[in-house]
Amino acid sequence: MSDTPERSAPADPRLTFASLSLLFFLVSAGAFSSLGVVLPAMVTELKWNWTQAGMGYTLLGVACGLASFVPAVLIRRIGVSGSMGVGTLMLVAGFALLATAQAIWQYLAGTVLIGTAFALTTTVPGAHVLTGLFKRQSTVLGAYYTSGALGGVAGPLFYVVIHSLTHGWRAYWWMLMAASAVVGLFAVLTTPGRRRDAPAADPPREAAAVPEIQENPHGWTVRRALASPPFYVIVGAYTMCLLINTTAHGFAVEHLTERAVDAKAAASMLSIEALIGAAVSIIGGIVGEKISAKSLMIFALVSITIGMEGLTLARGMDLSGLFLMGVYAVGVGIGVGLTFIASTLLLLQYFGRRPNLELYSIMCLISTSAAIGPAFGGSIRDRFGDFVLTFEICTLAGLLVLVATLFIRKPGLPAAAT
Repeated sequence: MSDTPERSAPADPRLTFASLSLLFFLVSAGAFSSLGVVLPAMVTELKWNWTQAGMGYTLLGVACGLASFVPAVLIRRIGVSGSMGVGTLMLVAGFALLATAQAIWQYLAGTVLIGTAFALTTTVPGAHVLTGLFKRQSTVLGAYYTSGALGGVAGPLFYVVIHSLTHGWRAYWWMLMAASAVVGLFAVLTTPGRRRDAPAADPPREAAAVPEIQENPHGWTVRRALASPPFYVIVGAYTMCLLINTTAHGFAVEHLTERAVDAKAAASMLSIEALIGAAVSIIGGIVGEKISAKSLMIFALVSITIGMEGLTLARGMDLSGLFLMGVYAVGVGIGVGLTFIASTLLLLQYFGRRPNLELYSIMCLISTSAAIGPAFGGSIRDRFGDFVLTFEICTLAGLLVLVATLFIRKPGLPAAAT
């Protein structure tokens, strides 16, 4: 490890929270949330098919997942600020490629860079740093995830406004490129340098009073946690949330417009869903201080499966169609808003803080499998003419994970430690 001086974290943790939240907002707005809204215009102008379009969404998810362990390595070596700096450069390059895209390779390369940048700049470093800086972990996580959810609200709306002013889609990507450079620099300057972000030897006083979250209950290590079945149920729930969310965001607008729903109404529905997710994230963070993370997870999975069925069945702009669109927006919004908080808290409560950075990164890495959703959905659309089968499979998979979650229990002393 280098002997260069370390830069300590800012004196005011609120500044760190602000920078991390703002960057999470921006990346969420420009990545998974709005890409599905911009894709129809890109597909039409550049004459791609939906298999190619879905592949870009898949690569976005694959890159994000495969890169999820990279922040853990970078943070241990060069600090959160180093991870933010590398991620910002990738983010700027990715949005520039989308803005200038003519060939399919530019689109695919852009999504890979943005997906990698998402991993380096958002949930892994954000959750790691904020749970170490603040005593009320659930509340700060809720507020942090709310910022990302609000980005999901803003992204489609930003695109609608910019498209109405420029009558094109390229200006939207240029705007995101410029904004990511500014916000990314802010994050680099206000986050900890090398090793200053490592977990403290002693937990914060308030957290120590809460028995569910300890520094290292029962001597859990990364290896022992990976041999524990509850870890994979938590990962499965997190993965299923990503699968449903990315698949729905990638194809919901096209699915609904093919079923006689106005395109602007369909795009607005995505923003409403994200707005609900934002509100639920902050509420869930507060509630998470009082009730078990498992209960939050069960409620999230019930909501998200009901929401996906609403999207599957929605048709037209009549009262029935609008109601089912509302079911989707509310159900998936609640599910997404709670799942991220619940899975993070479950890892902390079951395995403690000490192995959490690596466990959270591994969870994100495994969740890369969720990226099959958009590729599969695009292929189904080209073969069968619609996305109904894709959404029904997502609903069924969500139900299976729900059943598994009902039976998990907090693990006791690892076998290797007995």
